[in-house]
Amino acid sequence: MKNPFHPSFGKTPELFLGRADIKRSILESIGNTNSPWATTLIVGVRGSGKTSLLADLQSMLPQMDVAIVSVTPEGEFLDNILSQVYRQLPKSKLKFVPSLKSIKTPVGLELGLDAKDGSPSFTDNFRYQLTEMLEILRAKSKHTVFLFDEAQKHTSYMRTFVSTYQHLLMEKFSVSLVMAGLPSVISDLLNDDVLTFIRRAKRVVLENVDISLVSLNYKRVFKNNISPKHNVDELIEKAANYTYGYPYLFQLLGYYLWENGKAEINDEVLAQSLVEAKVELFNNVHQLVYSDLSNKDREFITAMSEDDNSSKVHDIMTRLDKDKGYISRYRERLITSGVVKPVGHGLLAFAYPYMKEFLQKKKQLGY
Repeated sequence: MKNPFHPSFGKTPELFLGRADIKRSILESIGNTNSPWATTLIVGVRGSGKTSLLADLQSMLPQMDVAIVSVTPEGEFLDNILSQVYRQLPKSKLKFVPSLKSIKTPVGLELGLDAKDGSPSFTDNFRYQLTEMLEILRAKSKHTVFLFDEAQKHTSYMRTFVSTYQHLLMEKFSVSLVMAGLPSVISDLLNDDVLTFIRRAKRVVLENVDISLVSLNYKRVFKNNISPKHNVDELIEKAANYTYGYPYLFQLLGYYLWENGKAEINDEVLAQSLVEAKVELFNNVHQLVYSDLSNKDREFITAMSEDDNSSKVHDIMTRLDKDKGYISRYRERLITSGVVKPVGHGLLAFAYPYMKEFLQKKKQLGY
Protein backbone atom coordinates (compact mmCIF):
# COMPACT_ATOMS: atom_id res chain seq x y z
CA MET A 1 0.00 0.00 0.00
CA LYS A 2 1.36 3.42 -0.92
CA ASN A 3 2.02 6.17 1.59
CA PRO A 4 -1.29 8.06 2.05
CA PHE A 5 0.44 11.29 3.12
CA HIS A 6 1.50 13.91 0.57
CA PRO A 7 3.68 16.67 2.02
CA SER A 8 4.45 18.11 -1.43
CA PHE A 9 3.12 21.62 -2.00
CA GLY A 10 0.46 22.01 -4.67
CA LYS A 11 -0.96 18.49 -4.56
CA THR A 12 -4.32 17.39 -3.22
CA PRO A 13 -3.61 15.09 -0.26
CA GLU A 14 -5.58 11.91 0.25
CA LEU A 15 -6.08 12.86 3.89
CA PHE A 16 -7.49 16.39 3.92
CA LEU A 17 -8.37 17.82 7.32
CA GLY A 18 -10.79 20.35 8.72
CA ARG A 19 -11.89 22.20 5.58
CA ALA A 20 -15.13 20.37 4.72
CA ASP A 21 -17.42 23.23 5.83
CA ILE A 22 -15.51 25.78 3.75
CA LYS A 23 -15.54 23.56 0.68
CA ARG A 24 -19.24 22.79 1.05
CA SER A 25 -20.16 26.49 1.43
CA ILE A 26 -18.21 27.45 -1.70
CA LEU A 27 -19.67 24.62 -3.79
CA GLU A 28 -23.21 25.44 -2.65
CA SER A 29 -22.71 29.05 -3.78
CA ILE A 30 -22.09 28.01 -7.40
CA GLY A 31 -24.77 29.59 -9.57
CA ASN A 32 -26.04 31.75 -6.70
CA THR A 33 -24.40 35.15 -7.08
CA ASN A 34 -26.33 36.38 -4.02
CA SER A 35 -24.48 33.95 -1.78
CA PRO A 36 -21.86 35.59 0.46
CA TRP A 37 -19.53 32.76 -0.65
CA ALA A 38 -19.81 33.65 -4.35
CA THR A 39 -16.68 35.78 -3.97
CA THR A 40 -14.36 34.25 -1.40
CA LEU A 41 -10.88 35.18 -0.20
CA ILE A 42 -8.97 32.32 1.42
CA VAL A 43 -6.23 33.64 3.69
CA GLY A 44 -3.54 31.41 5.15
CA VAL A 45 0.12 31.21 6.06
CA ARG A 46 2.48 28.92 4.17
CA GLY A 47 1.52 25.29 4.67
CA SER A 48 -2.01 26.04 5.86
CA GLY A 49 -3.58 24.17 2.95
CA LYS A 50 -4.67 26.98 0.59
CA THR A 51 -3.49 25.28 -2.59
CA SER A 52 -4.77 21.89 -1.44
CA LEU A 53 -8.20 23.39 -0.79
CA LEU A 54 -8.32 24.99 -4.24
CA ALA A 55 -7.13 21.78 -5.88
CA ASP A 56 -9.83 19.83 -4.03
CA LEU A 57 -12.46 22.32 -5.18
CA GLN A 58 -11.21 22.14 -8.75
CA SER A 59 -11.42 18.34 -8.74
CA MET A 60 -15.11 18.51 -7.76
CA LEU A 61 -16.25 21.34 -10.03
CA PRO A 62 -16.41 19.25 -13.25
CA GLN A 63 -19.28 17.30 -11.67
CA MET A 64 -21.24 20.57 -11.63
CA ASP A 65 -20.75 21.26 -15.35
CA VAL A 66 -19.18 24.69 -14.91
CA ALA A 67 -16.45 26.54 -16.77
CA ILE A 68 -13.29 26.49 -14.64
CA VAL A 69 -10.65 29.19 -14.99
CA SER A 70 -7.72 28.32 -12.73
CA VAL A 71 -4.71 30.65 -12.65
CA THR A 72 -1.72 31.65 -10.59
CA PRO A 73 -1.87 35.41 -11.12
CA GLU A 74 1.77 36.17 -11.86
CA GLY A 75 2.89 38.64 -14.50
CA GLU A 76 0.50 39.28 -17.38
CA PHE A 77 -2.03 36.66 -16.29
CA LEU A 78 -4.99 38.26 -18.09
CA ASP A 79 -4.10 36.47 -21.33
CA ASN A 80 -4.08 33.21 -19.40
CA ILE A 81 -7.65 33.87 -18.26
CA LEU A 82 -8.81 34.70 -21.79
CA SER A 83 -7.19 31.62 -23.29
CA GLN A 84 -8.80 29.35 -20.68
CA VAL A 85 -12.25 30.80 -21.29
CA TYR A 86 -11.76 30.54 -25.05
CA ARG A 87 -10.85 26.85 -24.72
CA GLN A 88 -14.19 26.13 -23.06
CA LEU A 89 -16.39 27.75 -25.69
CA PRO A 90 -18.48 25.38 -27.83
CA LYS A 91 -16.75 24.98 -31.20
CA SER A 92 -19.98 25.87 -32.94
CA LYS A 93 -19.94 29.27 -31.24
CA LEU A 94 -16.36 30.32 -31.99
CA LYS A 95 -17.50 32.28 -35.03
CA PHE A 96 -19.37 34.62 -32.69
CA VAL A 97 -16.22 35.59 -30.82
CA PRO A 98 -15.26 39.18 -31.74
CA SER A 99 -12.98 39.49 -34.75
CA LEU A 100 -9.75 40.15 -32.93
CA LYS A 101 -6.43 39.09 -34.32
CA SER A 102 -5.30 36.86 -31.49
CA ILE A 103 -5.04 36.21 -27.77
CA LYS A 104 -1.54 35.70 -26.47
CA THR A 105 -1.00 32.89 -24.00
CA PRO A 106 1.62 32.92 -21.19
CA VAL A 107 3.81 30.46 -23.13
CA GLY A 108 4.04 32.76 -26.12
CA LEU A 109 1.51 30.99 -28.34
CA GLU A 110 -1.29 32.84 -30.05
CA LEU A 111 -4.82 31.58 -30.27
CA GLY A 112 -6.29 32.76 -33.55
CA LEU A 113 -9.83 34.05 -33.30
CA ASP A 114 -11.46 35.59 -36.35
CA ALA A 115 -8.96 36.90 -38.85
CA LYS A 116 -11.38 39.44 -40.27
CA ASP A 117 -10.13 43.00 -40.39
CA GLY A 118 -11.98 46.05 -39.27
CA SER A 119 -12.38 45.46 -35.52
CA PRO A 120 -12.37 48.79 -33.70
CA SER A 121 -9.23 49.30 -31.61
CA PHE A 122 -11.30 49.76 -28.44
CA THR A 123 -12.35 46.10 -28.60
CA ASP A 124 -8.76 45.02 -28.03
CA ASN A 125 -8.98 45.02 -24.24
CA PHE A 126 -9.50 42.45 -21.51
CA ARG A 127 -12.98 43.46 -20.38
CA TYR A 128 -14.45 43.51 -23.90
CA GLN A 129 -12.92 40.16 -24.89
CA LEU A 130 -13.87 38.40 -21.66
CA THR A 131 -17.42 39.77 -21.69
CA GLU A 132 -18.00 38.68 -25.28
CA MET A 133 -16.91 35.12 -24.53
CA LEU A 134 -18.87 34.94 -21.28
CA GLU A 135 -21.97 36.06 -23.20
CA ILE A 136 -21.67 32.81 -25.16
CA LEU A 137 -21.37 30.78 -21.95
CA ARG A 138 -24.29 32.68 -20.42
CA ALA A 139 -26.46 31.76 -23.41
CA LYS A 140 -25.64 28.12 -22.60
CA SER A 141 -26.56 28.73 -18.91
CA LYS A 142 -23.00 27.94 -17.93
CA HIS A 143 -21.53 29.26 -14.69
CA THR A 144 -17.86 30.35 -14.68
CA VAL A 145 -15.63 29.88 -11.63
CA PHE A 146 -12.37 31.80 -11.35
CA LEU A 147 -9.83 30.10 -9.08
CA PHE A 148 -6.81 32.22 -8.10
CA ASP A 149 -3.98 30.45 -6.29
CA GLU A 150 -1.19 32.39 -4.57
CA ALA A 151 -2.58 35.82 -5.37
CA GLN A 152 0.08 38.49 -5.75
CA LYS A 153 0.08 42.02 -4.37
CA HIS A 154 -1.86 44.62 -6.30
CA THR A 155 -0.73 45.18 -9.88
CA SER A 156 -2.33 46.84 -12.88
CA TYR A 157 -3.37 43.35 -14.06
CA MET A 158 -5.01 42.50 -10.75
CA ARG A 159 -6.82 45.84 -10.77
CA THR A 160 -8.06 45.18 -14.31
CA PHE A 161 -9.35 41.73 -13.39
CA VAL A 162 -11.10 42.79 -10.17
CA SER A 163 -12.77 45.80 -11.79
CA THR A 164 -13.88 43.60 -14.72
CA TYR A 165 -15.20 40.93 -12.34
CA GLN A 166 -17.16 43.60 -10.48
CA HIS A 167 -18.77 44.72 -13.75
CA LEU A 168 -19.61 41.10 -14.62
CA LEU A 169 -21.54 40.80 -11.38
CA MET A 170 -23.31 44.11 -11.98
CA GLU A 171 -24.30 42.86 -15.44
CA LYS A 172 -25.74 39.66 -13.91
CA PHE A 173 -23.23 37.22 -15.34
CA SER A 174 -23.15 33.87 -13.54
CA VAL A 175 -19.60 34.03 -12.21
CA SER A 176 -17.82 33.40 -8.93
CA LEU A 177 -14.31 33.89 -7.62
CA VAL A 178 -12.20 32.01 -5.08
CA MET A 179 -8.87 33.72 -4.43
CA ALA A 180 -6.21 32.34 -2.07
CA GLY A 181 -3.18 34.17 -0.78
CA LEU A 182 -0.79 34.84 2.07
CA PRO A 183 -2.02 37.22 4.80
CA SER A 184 0.29 40.05 3.69
CA VAL A 185 -0.86 39.74 0.07
CA ILE A 186 -4.57 39.71 0.87
CA SER A 187 -4.06 42.65 3.24
CA ASP A 188 -2.34 44.54 0.43
CA LEU A 189 -5.23 43.88 -1.96
CA LEU A 190 -7.84 44.89 0.61
CA ASN A 191 -6.05 48.18 1.31
CA ASP A 192 -5.73 49.15 -2.35
CA ASP A 193 -7.84 52.24 -3.02
CA VAL A 194 -8.80 50.95 -6.48
CA LEU A 195 -9.84 47.48 -5.32
CA THR A 196 -12.41 48.53 -2.71
CA PHE A 197 -14.97 46.11 -4.17
CA ILE A 198 -12.95 43.12 -2.98
CA ARG A 199 -13.38 44.24 0.63
CA ARG A 200 -16.95 42.96 0.48
CA ALA A 201 -15.82 39.43 -0.34
CA LYS A 202 -16.27 36.57 2.12
CA ARG A 203 -12.98 36.25 3.99
CA VAL A 204 -11.91 32.84 5.32
CA VAL A 205 -8.78 32.48 7.44
CA LEU A 206 -7.32 28.97 7.43
CA GLU A 207 -6.37 28.32 11.03
CA ASN A 208 -4.64 25.19 12.31
CA VAL A 209 -7.05 22.27 12.53
CA ASP A 210 -8.21 20.74 15.79
CA ILE A 211 -5.73 18.28 17.31
CA SER A 212 -8.55 15.75 17.77
CA LEU A 213 -8.97 15.59 13.96
CA VAL A 214 -5.25 14.94 13.55
CA SER A 215 -5.37 12.25 16.22
CA LEU A 216 -8.43 10.59 14.66
CA ASN A 217 -6.84 10.42 11.21
CA TYR A 218 -3.49 9.18 12.51
CA LYS A 219 -5.29 6.46 14.43
CA ARG A 220 -7.18 5.31 11.32
CA VAL A 221 -3.91 4.97 9.42
CA PHE A 222 -1.49 3.72 12.07
CA LYS A 223 -3.39 1.81 14.75
CA ASN A 224 -2.41 -1.58 13.31
CA ASN A 225 1.27 -0.60 13.17
CA ILE A 226 1.70 0.49 16.78
CA SER A 227 4.08 -1.69 18.77
CA PRO A 228 2.08 -4.01 21.09
CA LYS A 229 4.23 -2.70 23.94
CA HIS A 230 2.73 0.75 23.55
CA ASN A 231 -0.64 2.25 24.35
CA VAL A 232 -2.08 3.11 20.91
CA ASP A 233 -4.06 6.14 22.11
CA GLU A 234 -1.11 7.54 24.02
CA LEU A 235 1.36 7.26 21.13
CA ILE A 236 -1.08 8.65 18.56
CA GLU A 237 -1.98 11.54 20.87
CA LYS A 238 1.69 12.34 21.26
CA ALA A 239 2.18 12.36 17.48
CA ALA A 240 -0.89 14.54 16.95
CA ASN A 241 0.28 17.06 19.55
CA TYR A 242 3.65 17.32 17.80
CA THR A 243 1.87 18.72 14.70
CA TYR A 244 0.09 21.54 16.58
CA GLY A 245 -2.70 21.03 14.03
CA TYR A 246 -0.58 22.65 11.30
CA PRO A 247 -1.71 20.98 8.03
CA TYR A 248 1.70 20.75 6.37
CA LEU A 249 3.24 19.22 9.49
CA PHE A 250 0.35 16.74 9.72
CA GLN A 251 1.33 15.55 6.24
CA LEU A 252 5.09 15.62 6.94
CA LEU A 253 5.03 13.72 10.22
CA GLY A 254 2.48 11.25 8.85
CA TYR A 255 4.68 10.66 5.81
CA TYR A 256 7.79 9.85 7.85
CA LEU A 257 5.86 7.75 10.37
CA TRP A 258 4.60 5.67 7.44
CA GLU A 259 8.07 5.32 5.92
CA ASN A 260 9.90 4.60 9.19
CA GLY A 261 7.23 2.52 10.89
CA LYS A 262 6.42 -0.14 8.31
CA ALA A 263 7.42 -2.83 10.78
CA GLU A 264 6.09 -1.12 13.87
CA ILE A 265 5.73 2.36 15.35
CA ASN A 266 7.18 3.06 18.77
CA ASP A 267 8.64 6.04 20.61
CA GLU A 268 11.96 5.75 18.78
CA VAL A 269 10.28 5.74 15.37
CA LEU A 270 8.15 8.73 16.37
CA ALA A 271 11.21 10.66 17.57
CA GLN A 272 13.12 9.92 14.35
CA SER A 273 10.14 10.88 12.20
CA LEU A 274 9.70 14.17 14.06
CA VAL A 275 13.34 15.10 13.46
CA GLU A 276 13.03 14.36 9.74
CA ALA A 277 9.75 16.26 9.53
CA LYS A 278 11.31 19.31 11.20
CA VAL A 279 14.19 19.33 8.72
CA GLU A 280 11.68 19.53 5.86
CA LEU A 281 9.56 22.08 7.72
CA PHE A 282 12.53 24.36 8.36
CA ASN A 283 13.77 24.14 4.76
CA ASN A 284 10.43 24.43 2.97
CA VAL A 285 8.55 26.86 5.21
CA HIS A 286 10.53 28.58 7.94
CA GLN A 287 13.49 29.51 5.75
CA LEU A 288 11.18 31.00 3.10
CA VAL A 289 9.29 32.98 5.72
CA TYR A 290 12.56 34.19 7.26
CA SER A 291 14.01 35.18 3.87
CA ASP A 292 10.99 37.41 3.16
CA LEU A 293 11.54 39.44 6.33
CA SER A 294 13.56 42.62 6.75
CA ASN A 295 16.52 42.71 9.14
CA LYS A 296 14.39 44.61 11.68
CA ASP A 297 11.63 42.00 11.43
CA ARG A 298 14.22 39.30 12.06
CA GLU A 299 15.57 41.10 15.11
CA PHE A 300 12.05 41.29 16.49
CA ILE A 301 11.26 37.59 16.15
CA THR A 302 14.73 36.62 17.38
CA ALA A 303 13.97 38.59 20.54
CA MET A 304 10.73 36.61 20.83
CA SER A 305 12.61 33.31 20.56
CA GLU A 306 14.00 33.79 24.08
CA ASP A 307 10.56 32.98 25.50
CA ASP A 308 9.03 29.54 25.87
CA ASN A 309 5.44 29.95 24.67
CA SER A 310 4.29 33.54 24.31
CA SER A 311 6.24 36.80 24.51
CA LYS A 312 5.34 39.95 26.37
CA VAL A 313 5.55 43.01 24.15
CA HIS A 314 7.18 44.87 27.05
CA ASP A 315 9.96 42.25 27.24
CA ILE A 316 10.63 42.56 23.50
CA MET A 317 10.84 46.32 23.90
CA THR A 318 13.42 45.89 26.68
CA ARG A 319 15.53 43.36 24.75
CA LEU A 320 15.63 45.48 21.62
CA ASP A 321 16.00 48.75 23.55
CA LYS A 322 13.38 50.42 21.35
CA ASP A 323 10.48 52.75 22.08
CA LYS A 324 6.81 51.82 22.06
CA GLY A 325 6.17 53.28 18.60
CA TYR A 326 8.95 51.20 17.02
CA ILE A 327 7.71 48.00 18.68
CA SER A 328 4.10 48.69 17.67
CA ARG A 329 5.11 49.24 14.06
CA TYR A 330 6.98 45.95 13.73
CA ARG A 331 4.42 44.09 15.78
CA GLU A 332 1.74 45.10 13.25
CA ARG A 333 3.98 44.27 10.29
CA LEU A 334 4.61 40.75 11.58
CA ILE A 335 0.96 40.15 12.46
CA THR A 336 -0.13 41.33 8.99
CA SER A 337 2.40 39.04 7.32
CA GLY A 338 1.14 36.09 9.39
CA VAL A 339 4.46 35.39 11.14
CA VAL A 340 3.24 36.14 14.65
CA LYS A 341 -0.20 36.34 16.23
CA PRO A 342 -1.66 38.09 19.29
CA VAL A 343 -2.59 35.59 22.00
CA GLY A 344 -3.68 37.93 24.77
CA HIS A 345 -3.32 41.50 25.98
CA GLY A 346 0.27 42.49 25.30
CA LEU A 347 1.21 38.93 24.31
CA LEU A 348 2.52 37.53 21.02
CA ALA A 349 3.25 34.00 19.81
CA PHE A 350 4.67 32.52 16.62
CA ALA A 351 2.11 31.50 14.00
CA TYR A 352 4.34 28.67 12.74
CA PRO A 353 5.15 25.67 14.96
CA TYR A 354 8.80 25.22 15.99
CA MET A 355 9.76 28.72 14.83
CA LYS A 356 11.57 29.27 18.14
CA GLU A 357 13.70 26.16 17.53
CA PHE A 358 14.43 27.27 13.97
CA LEU A 359 15.56 30.73 15.13
CA GLN A 360 17.66 29.34 17.96
CA LYS A 361 19.49 27.06 15.51
CA LYS A 362 20.18 30.02 13.26
CA LYS A 363 21.51 31.95 16.23
CA GLN A 364 23.76 29.07 17.28
CA LEU A 365 25.16 28.83 13.75
CA GLY A 366 25.72 32.56 13.65
CA TYR A 367 23.30 33.26 10.79
